[in-house]
Amino acid sequence: MPPGRSGGATMLSSWGAILAMAATATAGCEAAPLSTNTSRDSLGVTIVESIAPLWGARDAWRIEEEPILDLAETGSGEMHAFFRARDALRAGSGHLAVADGASQQVRVYDATGRFVRAFGGPGEGPGEFRSLWTVVLRPDGRLVALDRTAGGSGAEFDLESGLVSSFRMPEGVSPVRHPVPSDVVWGLNQASATDEERRRAGLRRPPVTIVRFSEDRMSSDSVTSLPGYENFIVTEGDDIPIMGRLPHAVPDGEGRIAMGTADGLEYSIIDGRSGELRLIARIPGVPLTVSSAEVDREREEWLGPDPSPFIRDFMARLPEPVEKPGYQRMIVDADGHVWVGEYLGLARRDEPQEWYVLDSSGVWLGVVETPARFELMRVGDDEAFGVRRDADDVEHPQVLRLVKPG
Repeated sequence: MPPGRSGGATMLSSWGAILAMAATATAGCEAAPLSTNTSRDSLGVTIVESIAPLWGARDAWRIEEEPILDLAETGSGEMHAFFRARDALRAGSGHLAVADGASQQVRVYDATGRFVRAFGGPGEGPGEFRSLWTVVLRPDGRLVALDRTAGGSGAEFDLESGLVSSFRMPEGVSPVRHPVPSDVVWGLNQASATDEERRRAGLRRPPVTIVRFSEDRMSSDSVTSLPGYENFIVTEGDDIPIMGRLPHAVPDGEGRIAMGTADGLEYSIIDGRSGELRLIARIPGVPLTVSSAEVDREREEWLGPDPSPFIRDFMARLPEPVEKPGYQRMIVDADGHVWVGEYLGLARRDEPQEWYVLDSSGVWLGVVETPARFELMRVGDDEAFGVRRDADDVEHPQVLRLVKPG
């Protein structure tokens, strides 16, 4: 039983079983008249495979380059200077909240970008953080701020009165990002490797467990498992491989979770309490092949300007990928659309990013491009939230306009 499991939930037997079931259902389906093939197998799982987007040129959504709001420009002083901004969201009454990793603060601004108040700070006390990473917006408007580290600090804040409660997350559990409001907090529990696994050299991908936090957020129930973080093990240590794949788990705010392994452009929707598989959506044929030159460029970015001989030798021993991950990140927007962002890695992190947008039924609608040097964090009805780095790498939490023709 994985750490953090307290019972009461059903775990899917294996990710391989999911893929086998998807292949069986897809093999028996007939071509649909539009751009997708859809089938429902005997277990009630919908398989949606899109071979072309539904949007035409006039229907395509777009994100405008010029920001509606830039919190680094709407005021001066330390509360308008950001470093390692990890999250940005629209809170109650049009307010904006930013999780700033350097100050370990959740900073709140009004609709015009004027600083209002800040919560948190560095430390181990109530409402303090060591590695502030994300914020969950509750339906009642309160904010739940969470450390990135497993078993780290968490705190709930009211926008007006401040700290409501603080807690320590379950041991071994890290939070996932919640891009839409949720009254439940979810996380990933990564089981520790055994001594035997630590001695076995090579590429490993031990499973992680999606967990549902208890009401006080200090314990959790297991939901289901999926392949976790790729890791390459050698005698001297271990490291994430070049262009390594990660697990993705994104709550949709309605009790479901979009999850994926990034092995291809595919994800699944599961029931967030029982772990039952509801839907598999995929876009086949998206090219993922990478050249040796692309891998070399990525490796050099990892190494940095002056790596030690040991680090350079270690990096040279990492396996060279022939394909990049199917995506870098998943987001669920305010209307239940799933946004799947192409993999950029370090070498291409300053480039515009293409996001494949699929509706709540798993049908591919089209592609939306985000501006260069902009990290998309959340998508509302007609706004996109994130952080842009300027030419001097100064961080600008911004709100951009999302245009939906028609």
